[in-house]
Amino acid sequence: MKVFFASSTSEIEKYFPIYKLICKTIVEYGHELTRDWLDGAREVQKKHLKVNFNKMYEDIISSILDADVGIVEGTVKGLSTGHQMTIALERGKPVLFLHQNTGRDKFPFTVRKEQAPLFVDKTYHHPEETPELIKDFLDLHKKGKRIRFNLVLSPEEEKYLAWASFHYKKTKTGFLKEMIQGRIRNDTKYQSSFRKQKLTG
Repeated sequence: MKVFFASSTSEIEKYFPIYKLICKTIVEYGHELTRDWLDGAREVQKKHLKVNFNKMYEDIISSILDADVGIVEGTVKGLSTGHQMTIALERGKPVLFLHQNTGRDKFPFTVRKEQAPLFVDKTYHHPEETPELIKDFLDLHKKGKRIRFNLVLSPEEEKYLAWASFHYKKTKTGFLKEMIQGRIRNDTKYQSSFRKQKLTG
């Protein structure tokens, strides 16, 4: 699977070893990072290099859109980290949120009800605990393979989908999936066909 990794860079020197361990673990389990940015970010901090923030933002968004799932280390709070999680969840990407904080120190991030199944919140106390948490998360979503396809809408259809997403407080993807699931439950022809397949299979 393709995985995007995010964390705050404000204390990158202190947390670099754990960030690096997470990325190494993802690759060692046979998955692909959509953006390998850690070493470059560390170099920028050390040498006070200039950053093209527009280009960096484009790269971050592309890495999220290209990913199947996301893993975020959120011990150090940051608006950028929260923004990346929001984008991922709105687009139906499962996210593993790793952090060392608990209670009042926990990352101030609110997950909408319909996004809750996509969001996994795990506290760890020692870096060596993270590989197992990562493996469990990746294995869980590897089993549930998803099929992607392009959907072309008319302007009127897109207008309604945008309205419904806002009005019912759901992602566009979540709203469409809910409609399909409802149709599956109520389509007697499909249910009848499915039962026949089970009897003859």
